[in-house]
Amino acid sequence: MPLQKISKGTNYKVGIWEFNQDEFNQNHCNIIHPNYHKDFIDYKNESRKWQIYGIKLLFNELIDNEILILKNGIPYIEKSNKEISITHTKNIIAIIIADFPCGIDIEQNNRNTLKIKHKFKNKEDFNDRNDLKELLKTWCIKEVLYKSKKDNSVLFNSHLIVKKKSDVYKGFCRHPNFSFSSNIKVTNFRNYFLVYNTNFTINHD
Repeated sequence: MPLQKISKGTNYKVGIWEFNQDEFNQNHCNIIHPNYHKDFIDYKNESRKWQIYGIKLLFNELIDNEILILKNGIPYIEKSNKEISITHTKNIIAIIIADFPCGIDIEQNNRNTLKIKHKFKNKEDFNDRNDLKELLKTWCIKEVLYKSKKDNSVLFNSHLIVKKKSDVYKGFCRHPNFSFSSNIKVTNFRNYFLVYNTNFTINHD
């Protein structure tokens, strides 16, 4: 069964979908949510087509009577106060739909981000003690924060900060023009880290 899991919070819902070639239905993909990757039929990468179809199907599992669209490469729910974020890796898709600005990221838990550490870590981040899995979680959390704001002026290594107390993570954005914070959920799904925010608080300095 392609639908793997649905998790619910007070004001958000997260779903995970596993897709494969055998489930791809081009005609159905054309019909549902036609303004999400409307030119997908021209994509040369076949797995990208299957992925888009999986995203549309998972979206329909998570929410009724809403329309998924794409604007400037970013997914939105048309004429809705709901927010959405999408992530994928290999043949796994995950979506969060929430009542607040949200982000989600999924990564294989053996991914080594050490070579790009300088691009996202800063001195205010929690001390990962050179633990590669904690370093990867920091990367994922900053992806979530970046996606939740949808502003490409946000810099991972200077505006985004990750704190950890016991096993609880919290993310902060301290941009010259805005500031916000989010509680972060880090979960395991098979050999993946699935990371998303469970709230979004605007900070007024």
